[in-house]
Amino acid sequence: MHVGTNHWALLVINIKEKEFHVYDSLRNKDRRDIPQYVEELRRYMKGKHIDSENWSLRYPDSCPQQGSEDDYAIFTCKYMECLARRDTQGFPFSQDDMPTVRAKFALHFIKAYFNAQ
Repeated sequence: MHVGTNHWALLVINIKEKEFHVYDSLRNKDRRDIPQYVEELRRYMKGKHIDSENWSLRYPDSCPQQGSEDDYAIFTCKYMECLARRDTQGFPFSQDDMPTVRAKFALHFIKAYFNAQ
């Protein structure tokens, strides 16, 4: 989700735990737009006959935090990658890994581009 004017964070619907999880590399719980995104998801889920009215909003403790001002998108992508792989035990990355992560993402996109040609 686009938070504020220049930040990205990941909002996850955890159906098993009946919670919304926010993975935010700045862990700013005072942002007014995050509850707005949650309300939008609640309306969507209600249309799918899923009652999420009493579901809580949680910020998992194991969420790595960024140390620079420009890595929020890379952190958000890494959260998605780890969650998709179910590799969330402490999230195996940190700010120190960002140069390597950026290079791997760039290589992935370059390969995908040339494979599509």
